[in-house]
Amino acid sequence: MFEIISTQGLQLGMFVADLDRPWLGTPFLLQGFLLENVEDLAALRDLCRFVTIDRGRSTGDEYRADSTQHFKAEKRAPGPPPLIIYPNKRKLAIPTLVVGTVRELAGRRFPAIHYQEDIRIEEELPRARTSFDRTQELLKDLGQQVATGKLPDIEHIETTVDGLVECVVRNPDSLLWLAKLKQTDNLTYDHTLNVAIHLMAFGRHLGLSPDDLHMLGMGGLLKDVGFISLPQELIHKPSGLTREERERMREHVNLGREMLADQLEIPDMVWQIVLKHHERIDGSGYPARLHGDEVGLFAEMAGITDSYCAMIFPRPFRPARNGQWVIDELNSMRGHRFTASVVDEFIQFVGLYPVGTLVELNSGEVGVVVEQNRVRRLKPRVMILLGPDKTRNQSAGTLNLLNDPMVSQGIPYRIIGILPPGAHDIDPREFYL
Repeated sequence: MFEIISTQGLQLGMFVADLDRPWLGTPFLLQGFLLENVEDLAALRDLCRFVTIDRGRSTGDEYRADSTQHFKAEKRAPGPPPLIIYPNKRKLAIPTLVVGTVRELAGRRFPAIHYQEDIRIEEELPRARTSFDRTQELLKDLGQQVATGKLPDIEHIETTVDGLVECVVRNPDSLLWLAKLKQTDNLTYDHTLNVAIHLMAFGRHLGLSPDDLHMLGMGGLLKDVGFISLPQELIHKPSGLTREERERMREHVNLGREMLADQLEIPDMVWQIVLKHHERIDGSGYPARLHGDEVGLFAEMAGITDSYCAMIFPRPFRPARNGQWVIDELNSMRGHRFTASVVDEFIQFVGLYPVGTLVELNSGEVGVVVEQNRVRRLKPRVMILLGPDKTRNQSAGTLNLLNDPMVSQGIPYRIIGILPPGAHDIDPREFYL
């Protein structure tokens, strides 16, 4: 539920979703934040004339979940009315969804869904684990089908993706948690599933419909199908690739096109991801060296998600990259490899503390982020793994930093630093899988 207002009309409790200028060069650490103090209010009024606020993520009197009166200032394209009920075409097991205002991103207009944040990760995790395991099995079956010259079973893929979409709609952190922890010894399958999950969760963050999330999930699972035809020793090479090897790896896009050419039931938006996920708006991508709007929103989303997952997860020849390093790297692509607004939205989606991040608290305790807070994103839910003396907790409990639990009288818990994976010999899987 987005509304463009003058900064003179800003009030504490409003969620600032966008500025009338780039976020880079402003004093705001987060791209999108809850306005909670007069210092930030003064800074916004000094820097900007207009800002976009999200009523659905605002608090107190500024929150509006079911009113149309706050859309008067929205610059909408012709389309559906501000509030409609999403028609559940695929009969998914999801709650009733409300559609808000029309948004525009990377040349595509869409009515944004307002997703509720009602289901906790503990409630969703059993269902998410079932869907996750089924998708892992699907990828194995898909590899066997293609390797033996058979056509992929698109109906099986669609049914499996429906299960993932239902989980992403109810609570995306459940699948993001499993993607972080349930790694196998097959790099290609792990990466494919990680990208598909992050891509759907990114689409949910943008307010795309469950039907669009379905297309993103299918595209995420099928985009690298061409790798199956490449030598496995090349894909799993434990060192960096030579120039010739990189060119060989790039053939996977056209190989995938050839494998799927006879699948007439593949939707066009899925094809856009398969064919264009390595294209970049400055023409530096492949295989067609497309420019600008020729790439398209879904392909851009797939491209930036693919890049993020390749950096944030470990590879055979290097460990996982530091989260802040990855954010800086994505920012360096802003405006030339990817549309600026797509980069801004993706960074806002992953946040400073993605699910699975090891953090140290001001109490000296060490924990892992199990659930993000999409309004106050500096205050996620954290599972405490180590005590202040760094001894392991026999029964790991959780702290919701949103509730301002106290370390001691008058001092609330807060995160003071991000730890690298494996710090203090911690394996979160021992605690929560």
